[in-house]
Amino acid sequence: MSVMLGLNPAGAADYALKHLEWKRFPEFRDHRQALCDALVAAQVDYLHACGALDDTGDTGEGEYDEDEAVEYLLDALLRAFPLDDAGSVRYCALIDAFLPLFDDYLLSAGLLSL
Repeated sequence: MSVMLGLNPAGAADYALKHLEWKRFPEFRDHRQALCDALVAAQVDYLHACGALDDTGDTGEGEYDEDEAVEYLLDALLRAFPLDDAGSVRYCALIDAFLPLFDDYLLSAGLLSL
């Protein structure tokens, strides 16, 4: 797993776990923690892959692309928790709900500024 300086991955996952509207995703009830952990890890990995974070986990020169990020996170979830096409659509909805929460967590932790 890649690192992001100052990020507490468990804290970010717990934040997402507490703030996601799980009633929208009842099919994921039994895997909520594992999904949040996987989403945080995949998001940090994507930040490295796109160059927004450098090898040390500090800010890089790359550009973040939300569409690419969604695809990256979807691929990561499907590798870890395979589902059919209908499940993939539900993962996309979960990712769309997760991304702003991840940003909220980064803002609250002082790791992101607007």
